[in-house]
Amino acid sequence: MPRTPLVAPSEYFRQYDHPSLARAAGVVFVEGIATALVLWLFVQRVIAQVDVPPAERAEVQSAVIGAVVGVVVLLFVGWFLLAAILHVFVWFADGDRGFGTTLAIVGEAELVGVVLLPVTGLALLNLAGGTPSDPQAAAEFFQQAASSDTPLLLLVSFVGTCWKAVVQAVGLAESQGMDTGKAFALTVVVGLVGFLLNLAG
Repeated sequence: MPRTPLVAPSEYFRQYDHPSLARAAGVVFVEGIATALVLWLFVQRVIAQVDVPPAERAEVQSAVIGAVVGVVVLLFVGWFLLAAILHVFVWFADGDRGFGTTLAIVGEAELVGVVLLPVTGLALLNLAGGTPSDPQAAAEFFQQAASSDTPLLLLVSFVGTCWKAVVQAVGLAESQGMDTGKAFALTVVVGLVGFLLNLAG
């Protein structure tokens, strides 16, 4: 039997002890810590490239610590929010189980993010390597980078969105008794809306 929902989600969610809320919380926590670490390494590489006084460097590093903690918190908030949105439709479709099951499905699907994070990290570190040493030029460089994602980051984000949508849809169909077609339509639409909003932002 599959040990994760990544490759054979149908078989995975048919097991009596899946989905697991404890396992889902663990996945989201690991994703949060790993994401925070990647962002920390990214910022450290950027700071190392830019010529700034030691006092300003220390100030930036202390601000980064707060931002890193915020990332972990936001991931948990996003997990609950996405599960709540999906569960509204599950409720209308007379799902077999409660909100905890939907929350567990969404959380376990975040394993996709954990698997793809090394690729995202490499893309970000590669981007940071091109940071100009002049502070003004560096600021302009990142303004341009923020307005247009690199092709690799865009591809990873799109693949992750589609992969998560598949895992979530199968989980809702198997664990909540939702119609498979409706489950796929729901998770794909919600996932693509999130992807486009992230792209626009």
